[in-house]
Amino acid sequence: MKLFAKLFRRKQAPPPEAAEAGDDIEAPEASEGKRRRFRIPLPTIRLPSLPRPSGPTVGALVVIASLTGLGAWLALHGDETVSKRIVQTPRVLVSLDGRPVVEEPPPTETKAAAKPPEAQKEEPKPGSGPQISLPSIPGPQTAAAPPPAPIKSGRFGPPVQLKKAPEPGMIEQGPKGPLPIIAEDGRLAWKVYARPFDESDKRPRIAIIISDLGSSAAATKAAIQDLPGAVTLAFAPYGPRVAEFVEEARAAGHETLMTAPSETPDFPRNDPGPYTLLAALSAAENLDRLEYVLSRVPGYVGVVTTNAGRFFSNEEAIQPVLTLLRRRGLLFVDGRGTPKSVVQQMATAVGLPRAYGNRFLDAEASRGSIDNRLAELERIARETGTAVGIGQPYPVTLERIAQWVETLDQKGVVLAPITAVVDRQPQ
Repeated sequence: MKLFAKLFRRKQAPPPEAAEAGDDIEAPEASEGKRRRFRIPLPTIRLPSLPRPSGPTVGALVVIASLTGLGAWLALHGDETVSKRIVQTPRVLVSLDGRPVVEEPPPTETKAAAKPPEAQKEEPKPGSGPQISLPSIPGPQTAAAPPPAPIKSGRFGPPVQLKKAPEPGMIEQGPKGPLPIIAEDGRLAWKVYARPFDESDKRPRIAIIISDLGSSAAATKAAIQDLPGAVTLAFAPYGPRVAEFVEEARAAGHETLMTAPSETPDFPRNDPGPYTLLAALSAAENLDRLEYVLSRVPGYVGVVTTNAGRFFSNEEAIQPVLTLLRRRGLLFVDGRGTPKSVVQQMATAVGLPRAYGNRFLDAEASRGSIDNRLAELERIARETGTAVGIGQPYPVTLERIAQWVETLDQKGVVLAPITAVVDRQPQ
C-alpha cells in the first residue's frame, strides 16, 4: 500500500521540466469540473539584433539613390534634353547703344532648296479675293535729346551772350585734358571769354566773386539763377559736374573762374584736396597739379585762390605758378591778398593780369555782417575806384547780394565782372 500511494503521488505531481517550461497543467483540485488543457512547449528562437539606422544615414542613402537614378537618366536622355532646351530658350542681344535686339530663331532645315525672293511670294488662290499688302511698321526709335532750354530773362534783365567755348586755336590737349593757350594772333582767354563791359563807365566798380561752386548742385544752380550775370562765379575742380555747371553759368552771362586749392595755414589738419599747391613740393609737382585744375573745363577767364598759407609767402614756389598762368593767357585773383603782398608784386613782375580780394563777405554768415561788408566795399570803391568782394554760396549771402545790387544805381556804383577790375587796384 505504501508503494502504491508513493507511485500515485509521483504520477499526480508535474515534472520539473514542464513547470519550468511554463506548462499550464491544472492540478486536480483546481480543475475540478473542468477539462484538462495541455500546451506543448515550443523552442524559443532568438535572432541576432541589427543596428537601427539613424536619421542622417537614411537621408544620405536617399540622396545617393536619387543621384544614382538622375545620373542614369541623364546618361540615356541628356543629349536630347539639352538640345531641346537650347532651341526653346529665347535669347536677347543688347546692342552698344543700349537698345534690346531680339535674336531671330534659327531657320529650320528643309530638303527643298531656298527659292529666290520673287519666287517666295505667295500666289493668290482661286476665289480667295484680292491680296492686301500692309505697310511695314517701323520699330521703336530712340528719341533725340531735346536742345537745352534758353535762359529766360530774370529780375536783372536778359542774359548777356558770352563767346562760346572753346574758341578755335585757343586750346591744346594736355596730359590731363584740354588746356587754354594764347592764340597765334595773340588772343588771350581772359579777354576772349570775358563778359562785355562798358569801359567808358566812370562810376566806381565793384566785382563780386562767389567761390567754391560745383560741389552742391542746389547751391550752384541758385548762384547761377538768382544772381545778376555781372557776378563772377568760381568753381572748385573736384565736382563731378563742373563742365555742365560752367556751361550753364556762361549761358546765363556769368564770367567763370577756377579755384586753385592751395596750402592752408593749418595744413595738413585742413587739407583742401589731392591737387593742393604746397610749398614743400617741387615746382614740377605743383605745375602738374595746377594743370589738372586748368584742364577741367574750357571757357573760364582765370584762377582764384582763397587760402593764405605758406605757399603764397614762398617766392620760389609761387613764381612758376604765376608764370604758367601768364603763358596760358589767364588772369589771377588772390582771394586773401593785400596791396603789399608778395603775390601781387610777383604777378606784376611777370606781366600776369591780377586782382585781390578786399573783403570776405560772409566770414560771419548773418544778414547784418554781410550788409556791413558790402557797405565797406562801397567805401573802398569810392576811395580807390575799384573793390573786390568774395563770398560763399550760402542762401543768406545770395539773398543779401541780390537785394544790394538793386540799390547800386542810386548809389552811383556799378557792379562789374572780374575782368573789368584787373590791374586797377592800388599796389
